[in-house]
Amino acid sequence: EITIKQDGDNFDLDITQIGYDNIIKQWTASEKIVGDDNTIIIKQSRDRGTGTEPNVIEIRRVWGDGNTLKLAQGYQIGTNGNFSHDGSEYGDTFAHINITGDDNTVLMTQRTNSSSSGHEYWLHLEGDNNDIYTVQREGGSQYINLDIYNDFNEVDLRQTNAGDHYMSVILNGTEPTDISVIQNGWNSKSYSVTNFCYTAGGCSINVTQGN
Repeated sequence: EITIKQDGDNFDLDITQIGYDNIIKQWTASEKIVGDDNTIIIKQSRDRGTGTEPNVIEIRRVWGDGNTLKLAQGYQIGTNGNFSHDGSEYGDTFAHINITGDDNTVLMTQRTNSSSSGHEYWLHLEGDNNDIYTVQREGGSQYINLDIYNDFNEVDLRQTNAGDHYMSVILNGTEPTDISVIQNGWNSKSYSVTNFCYTAGGCSINVTQGN
């Protein structure tokens, strides 16, 4: 278990945890990441060991501008924060992230194989000009809960094969927001997208569901 308390700018954090029942957390007033232009890299993998306990990332207080979060449970990340890794992942991952600030980039992948358990991911973000990219792959029981209170967002959410997908997305702000949602087989797909769009230029929502 790793608990984080960090104040300052230009902070680079890179953590790799291998196995099961790993926890990275920061969610009380005394545990926080505060500052600008921080880079946070967290990789967890359950490709060895026989335990059933999930790997958990809970970072409830990231405050600042220009932050980059690259988070991967079971590795793989893409576009293009790189990473990769394709072992025999067991899934059953959980992540909860809260961010306050502008010009943030958040890349998240939760990956498992087709016969393993699924994923749960919560993201709460307050600020402007954010790029959000999230992929949940395989395993069934894939859940994303995303709420953003800001403007000029670019949001790309993907849940791929093995079915049982669900997303709940709430977007607030007065300027254009673009969101792309892809749910790609097999069966069991549902989503809820609420977009409070008050701009004359309009907002864009694109949803694709596979078989």
